[in-house]
Amino acid sequence: MSGCPETLAEASDLAGLLDALASKYGEPFARLFRERGPESFVALVNGRNVGQLRGQGTELADGDEVSLFPPISGG
Repeated sequence: MSGCPETLAEASDLAGLLDALASKYGEPFARLFRERGPESFVALVNGRNVGQLRGQGTELADGDEVSLFPPISGG
């Protein structure tokens, strides 16, 4: 998972995508992005924060670009 700039997966919504990626990338991915909950990472769908959309229920269409980022901190 680390250093993977791009991958393809099929899902109808963000929650399904996270499940698919957890199956593909295993425990490290599941622990970071699935088990900790939506407040533990930032997700963008086509450049829009899913917090402004429908969270993990955000529907996905063919060709959508999803970006996942671990929590960012600092000052």
